[in-house]
Amino acid sequence: MNKGVKATRSNLVRWVSWYSIWTALVLVLVFSRYGVYMETPSSFLGWSYLATTWIGHGFFLSILILPFVIILALLIPVHFVIKWSLILLSSLGIALVGLDSLVFDQYRFHINGFVINLLINDTDGQIFDFSLSSQLMAIAGVIGVVVMQWFIAGLLWEKLQALSNAVKLRYLLPSLFMVTLTSHFIHAYADALYKFDVTKQARFFPLHYPTTAQKQFEQWGVVDPDAAERARLMTVGSGTLNYPQQPLSCQRQDKPMNLLVIAVDSWRFDTADSKTAPNVARFGKQHGTLFAQHYSGGNGTRTGIFSLFYGLPGTYWGAMKSTATPPVIIEQLQNQGYQLGIFANAKLTSPAFDKTVFSSVPDLRIGTDAPSSPLRDIKLTDDWLAWLTTQQTRTDKPFFGFLFYDAPHSYSSPEGYPEIFAPVWDEVNYLELNNNFDPEPYFNRYKNAVHFTDSQIGRVLKDLESKNLLENTLVVITGDHGQEFNDLKKNYWGHGGNFSDYQIRVPLIMAGGRFSRGAVINKRTSHFDLAPTLLKDLLGCTSSAQDFSSGQHLLERKGRDWVLAGSVNNYGVIQPDKITVTYHSGQYEVVEPDYTPMKSDALDINVMKDVMKEIGRFYQ
Repeated sequence: MNKGVKATRSNLVRWVSWYSIWTALVLVLVFSRYGVYMETPSSFLGWSYLATTWIGHGFFLSILILPFVIILALLIPVHFVIKWSLILLSSLGIALVGLDSLVFDQYRFHINGFVINLLINDTDGQIFDFSLSSQLMAIAGVIGVVVMQWFIAGLLWEKLQALSNAVKLRYLLPSLFMVTLTSHFIHAYADALYKFDVTKQARFFPLHYPTTAQKQFEQWGVVDPDAAERARLMTVGSGTLNYPQQPLSCQRQDKPMNLLVIAVDSWRFDTADSKTAPNVARFGKQHGTLFAQHYSGGNGTRTGIFSLFYGLPGTYWGAMKSTATPPVIIEQLQNQGYQLGIFANAKLTSPAFDKTVFSSVPDLRIGTDAPSSPLRDIKLTDDWLAWLTTQQTRTDKPFFGFLFYDAPHSYSSPEGYPEIFAPVWDEVNYLELNNNFDPEPYFNRYKNAVHFTDSQIGRVLKDLESKNLLENTLVVITGDHGQEFNDLKKNYWGHGGNFSDYQIRVPLIMAGGRFSRGAVINKRTSHFDLAPTLLKDLLGCTSSAQDFSSGQHLLERKGRDWVLAGSVNNYGVIQPDKITVTYHSGQYEVVEPDYTPMKSDALDINVMKDVMKEIGRFYQ
């Protein structure tokens, strides 16, 4: 460092601050690579968000290393150590953002620790196709960044006094913080008012987790429900997705069948038997086909329902939500004149199915009003039966019904409902759960809730039969995800914790159309397969399933080498003999189906190559 500047602690801190501001400017320039894929904003708010995020997020990333370096400057005021620590850390950060932009260019998603591991182990380029010239340019780029940062570090130290006299850091740094906060406030406001011109931008910035506060804005009276509804419907499908890859070719049927999809929250595969769910089991044997090896697309509601309707991995959730892109099956149902009856126990705003699955549905019924989950199950059944009766008397148009039950998720039945399974845990206290806890009373409480919800489904099925609608209705009965009760003896409870059969395998019964009565199919199927099946059989679509889905027709599928299941921030790749699990930290682990760890070399590169392509295939 220049001897003309006195090496005091205050000067070191000022120099580090100026250096961070410089690094932020470099990152802002790198962000231009992502800008190629963004649509130009069409509103003042959209431009405001783009400007504040472009600057503010670059500043945020640049100061991630600041606490470490400032502490180092205060504790070890050795100029050489501080200077090169800052240069190497900032260069590494810039290089990683640059590398992320290359990965984004190929796959339209950002790198994490799991992808870095794949990059390191992908020695023969099976997953990431970087040419030799690209690799040489990347190496030269990293060296160039280090040299540039070294040069700028010296220049800033040399000009430190002049910079400090010209611009006061006590004004500049708070201003940059305010820009960052403004970006998050704009996103929270836009998310609450369905202004997708703003929210569709967020996914392009690496390590960007924008703020949402819909409930708070509703409480403050900022949100106009009618205006928000209009905005939601007017901005459907605005985005840079390539979904579907080709326009669908569908032929309206002369005698269209009705469609009824019944989904049960937290319904695991082994509780659809004649004792736990007698109405569903009886219906399946008499009228439908049972898919005995069926997997949800996720271990939670968001990815489970998303995969059911889109036929795509949950990794596309953010893109679909930020652009309000509905699944093609909902669009086709609307195009072909179906009357839509959507009845859900829990609110469709959390997860945001109002901005994804049902984003194109006008006057969407958000939830069901009743004081408890079991009572909401009863109420939504009552409302459905009334709606169907009205629909049948007023029009001869086909209907699509979606009933989403919840009582098993809350482990509850209405007061006075008989306890079919005993002993029963009187009250669910999660603090008592551990690896030595006896799961039977807990599991019995859950099965009683399933039995209760089955009674409501029984009402629905009986009503269809009494109205002579069974012969002309395709019925789908399934769950959004499973539910575990320490079945693996590794202290996993509930869902969202792993990708074992207990958390992602669910019942599936299909009745009507081509589905044989009383048949059992044992090949492995997935929620991804439902949309291709319905679009072909119900809506007369001849387009290839690959144009809009990761699945195939349920009856035409030859089996699966792997199944992809998502969580909120990660996913698992399920193969017959192992599961590859990604974690929030970015690490990955290969485990046996019972979650016993396997050696790291058990990673199947060929399968991962296919997975990486699939989760980026529907971006432009």
